[in-house]
Amino acid sequence: MLVSRDMTTQIPAELISALIRLGFSQYEAQAYCALLQRSPMNGHEVGKLSSVPPSKIYETLQRLDTKGAVLMHRSEPVRYAAVPYAEVLARLRERFEGDIELVNEGLSSLPAARELGLVWSLRDRNAIIRAFQTTIDSARQTLFAAIWDEEMEPLRDAIEAASARGVDVHVAIYGTATLNGPRFYDLRECGASARARLEGRRLAVAVADEQDAITAEFGPSANEEAVLTTNQVISLLAIEYVKADVMGRILINSMGPRAFEKALNSDLMQALLAARTVQLPKQKNKTAAPASTVRRKSPARASGNRTDKT
Repeated sequence: MLVSRDMTTQIPAELISALIRLGFSQYEAQAYCALLQRSPMNGHEVGKLSSVPPSKIYETLQRLDTKGAVLMHRSEPVRYAAVPYAEVLARLRERFEGDIELVNEGLSSLPAARELGLVWSLRDRNAIIRAFQTTIDSARQTLFAAIWDEEMEPLRDAIEAASARGVDVHVAIYGTATLNGPRFYDLRECGASARARLEGRRLAVAVADEQDAITAEFGPSANEEAVLTTNQVISLLAIEYVKADVMGRILINSMGPRAFEKALNSDLMQALLAARTVQLPKQKNKTAAPASTVRRKSPARASGNRTDKT
């Protein structure tokens, strides 16, 4: 998609969008790009080349002057030239970095009290992976996790960094992946049997410092979801889940294949394995209520954003 048929060189819409994200309005971005291609020009010429309406071009140029993106030659008529883009971008970078540092310092000084025991629901894979990374990054003393090969790559750096900063890390890996530094356990055989038993569905968990936990279900369909919580009971369950899987694998290896096959075929084990896991219908996204209450509230509808061209 191209922005203007009047410009000397067609300007990609992606470039205009990027300038808008940097703080330009659409008209400012179009006028600045026009001036980069041809300078100096008077306001009428800039408006014609950039397709900015005549009623908007002079206020647009005034705002570009305030931003330090154009130079004005106060002749009759006034003529305009673009400040070199490298200079404009350098000032923007300096301003943004200063603002980010200021915001970081300001936000870090705010009181960070949080209500414990809340449970939140996530239903987007990228959001789930980011929540895993955040949970892992928050660990200061202990980290228990159960991760599959498919999710290991985006989480590897965070897990290894936790170990490097002195966190006691234990990771059950359902696959062939390995880690450099953390203590990890090869559960590829458990993973293969679970994947077959659950028709491709995969359960992954991470628990930081025995209080921040995320439990996620990944699978072959797009209906992936996770529960993020500070509820210590759920966190304890997740830790025990990791320990039970690891200890089970250790016991199987110690028993040997013949003894394990005998135990696997026992009536009790077969009854347990035959029990069906019911997959409930997926619900619409909701923020879960605190663990101490059964009442749930539907999230408010998000309002749409309107882009102001001027």
